[in-house]
Amino acid sequence: MRVTLDPAATFQTMQGIGGSAADEGALRGMPEPDRSEVLDLVFGDLAPSVVRLKVRPAIEPVNDDADPAHVNAAGFVAPSDLLWQMAELAQRGDPKRIAAMWTPPAWMKTTNQECCGGTLLPGYDAELAELFSVWLGALADAGTPVDSLSIQNEPEAASPWDANTYTPARMAGVLEAVAQRLAADGHATTLHGPDNAVANFVPIFLPALLAQPSAAARFEAVGFHLYGSTFYPDSSTVAPDVEPVAAAAPPGMPLWMTEFSNTTFQGYGTHDEGVWQAELMHESFQAGVSLYAMWNLYRPGGPGEAAIVIPTTRGTPGYTITPKYWTLRQYSKFVKPGAVRIGATSGDPDLLVSAFRDDAAGQWIAVAINRADAPRWGYFDGIAPPGPPRVVRTSASELGAEIPLDATDRFGDHALLLPARSVTTLVWPRD
Repeated sequence: MRVTLDPAATFQTMQGIGGSAADEGALRGMPEPDRSEVLDLVFGDLAPSVVRLKVRPAIEPVNDDADPAHVNAAGFVAPSDLLWQMAELAQRGDPKRIAAMWTPPAWMKTTNQECCGGTLLPGYDAELAELFSVWLGALADAGTPVDSLSIQNEPEAASPWDANTYTPARMAGVLEAVAQRLAADGHATTLHGPDNAVANFVPIFLPALLAQPSAAARFEAVGFHLYGSTFYPDSSTVAPDVEPVAAAAPPGMPLWMTEFSNTTFQGYGTHDEGVWQAELMHESFQAGVSLYAMWNLYRPGGPGEAAIVIPTTRGTPGYTITPKYWTLRQYSKFVKPGAVRIGATSGDPDLLVSAFRDDAAGQWIAVAINRADAPRWGYFDGIAPPGPPRVVRTSASELGAEIPLDATDRFGDHALLLPARSVTTLVWPRD
């Protein structure tokens, strides 16, 4: 099957591929050597170029004082588990660091609880802005500044966990207060959002956010999730979810898919689930997404939510690397920020190919997904590289396997066997 790369057709510039790292306490509670092994995998071998963090309300358990313009340092609790994780991350890589809050502290909310919705009390915008500034300052002082902040995860959803809701107008007012405080305190952190769970809410929320002058000046990207019409095992459902987001975004503003997991109860922990994830990523990139963050890089609990499953009880040994780790790796390790997506066409609807030009690395990259139940040969043309590609493959029997030049699965510099239900990355030199 012929696959044609088209360098003349250029699309979005990539900004990050990775996932959430939002259970730092559970990770820190793992025994050695398992803990270091997981750290080496998710922050080293996986080589994520974006990591999404959680702003925890525990940093300010009670009001530090009656004046949000004044920081009483004694009233704040350092996020020690997060600072530990960030130090470990910095030893293994330097990804883009983005963050989101699930809920303000209970004492700031109408419900006086962190769970299940409620909203920020009237008049507490400046208090929440103070909390964000202190939290960002703690990470910056530790040498791991946050690049971009979302002030509210899934603002339309009163979910049965730590959650907070806003109307578009209320969220816009809070965002403006946060933007003004970040400017006053000298933070370089940008803003993104609205991080809606259901992408169809983005056109409802985004105009109100961008109508705020200080917030708009600091706004970097449109963040959203795919929990609307996207069905995890069927990647054809991605484009209808992304379309309203792209239509609502100002021209040139990047699209960030900041969270999605398998909530279908289908295929958990299977190779098929890993292939489904690769298909979702492919379709997201085809729709114009420049940053993709899965939920989660690691997490205690079931395989539907994590690349690596860690124990739910502190001190318990063991962990499980799921197939989603390996299919995410086929992208995250090779497609880096600054790479430009280029055209790629395949005559087979079961052969999905995303291609990229990386000027900084001097490379062409193609990620090919054979989602059929039978192998097929692919012949890659449209470029004239000076040498053969590096080939890395994940299939039902291979996990990030390097395919050597003399392998029978390769023929010349352009032909390659793609096993059934496989994800293959090809990296050619450009010069």
